[in-house]
Amino acid sequence: MRQYTTAANASLAVFLASGIIHEWLNYSVQVYHHVDVPKESINNPDNVILGSNLAFFAWQFVIISIEQYLGGMSPVKAPQPLVPFTIIMTSLPFAFWFAEPYFQGRFFWDYEGLMPTIIKMV
Repeated sequence: MRQYTTAANASLAVFLASGIIHEWLNYSVQVYHHVDVPKESINNPDNVILGSNLAFFAWQFVIISIEQYLGGMSPVKAPQPLVPFTIIMTSLPFAFWFAEPYFQGRFFWDYEGLMPTIIKMV
């Protein structure tokens, strides 16, 4: 791949492809999960949350690009456990971009009996 483009362009292509695939998966799961959906249901195609998975993967590209840029620029290498820890800690605040459509689409409701989850009580 490097003979055709830079590593940054390849990373961008991979993250965007992942975002697009997850958007398609999100749409498919939410729309086709239930057969008959009323108009006001979250599973109605008009109510599906799109774009957040793509935004999450674009953010991942930004984080990885910054890590590669700072890692190549610095004469002192960061301790090995610090790099993945920093990447995870900068990704977690935006994890709802990835998970929210699946929660809203009731994707995990089938598993609630098997896996204890914390849900917001209104």
